[in-house]
Amino acid sequence: MKKILVTLLLAVSASAFAQWQPTKPIEAIMAWTPGSVNEMSFRILAKQVEQNTGAKFIIMNRAGAGGVIGTEELSKKPADGYSVTNVSVPGIAAMDKVQVQGNGRSYTTDSFVYPTHIASSPFVIASHPNDPAKTPKQFLDSLKNDKVSIAASGGARLVYEGISARVKFPEGKDGVVRVDHKGPVDALVDVASGNVRYAIVPSLVANALYKDGRINIIALSAPPPMRQFPGIPLLDTALPNFNITGMWALMLPAGTPNDVVEWYTREFTKAMKSDEAKAIFYDNLLLERTDLQNPKSMGEWVKSREKQWQPLVDTVLIKNNQK
Repeated sequence: MKKILVTLLLAVSASAFAQWQPTKPIEAIMAWTPGSVNEMSFRILAKQVEQNTGAKFIIMNRAGAGGVIGTEELSKKPADGYSVTNVSVPGIAAMDKVQVQGNGRSYTTDSFVYPTHIASSPFVIASHPNDPAKTPKQFLDSLKNDKVSIAASGGARLVYEGISARVKFPEGKDGVVRVDHKGPVDALVDVASGNVRYAIVPSLVANALYKDGRINIIALSAPPPMRQFPGIPLLDTALPNFNITGMWALMLPAGTPNDVVEWYTREFTKAMKSDEAKAIFYDNLLLERTDLQNPKSMGEWVKSREKQWQPLVDTVLIKNNQK
């Protein structure tokens, strides 16, 4: 009897310390078209996690409705660790509320848990190289005085709405028309082709076309100035104290067991510390890291951003209802 009891105790003890490991492929639901920061940064780290753990990720692009379609799909998935995304914090904490206005929101920030922060970088304001607006002031003046089209979707729309709240430019057919795109790459292609005058996109996405001379970058949405864009001014040189940064974080459905969440926190944090990921993130992809590397701190950060941006969201909702 004593031997049986000891065996049972050892089994319970081993079970208590067992760590979750995926036993089937994991769906990574990306709410944007290929080429978004969400997808690109996730792919880099997922590759490292696959090498370290043997896990297998399947990227599933679910673009549409400013990122809402893919995010809503994730919210309805079982909370078992086999569905994950890399979400834009300005999107989930602010702009999703605007995008699904009147459509019966089926998720909130509380519908998810956030294992770890992935990356941060400013947004850029891009234009055609031949566009006459070359400075932040000239850009803002054109919004007030010209008929202007500007692409800004998802988290980038927060930058647009932040500028709108400060500058008070006319909107609509006689002023500024905001154009929705399925992703930032599509927006930049339209700017380079002359179909849209401006685009607000993450700096990572703009880098390649900027180096090729196909677009110009007028301003960065947040400090610090970036060495990859020497001489490019901050938007706050013309709009004092303007500061909106793009942020991306892992996201799982709420209710995901703690040991599963811990697996994502542990393995993706380890992947970010690898030499391969560091070289790509810091040297080439313009992504900056923070210390929000656990579910508690990351979740608190999302809620704090939601509270900070709620007045702006309310202004946008009122504006939309007046149309």
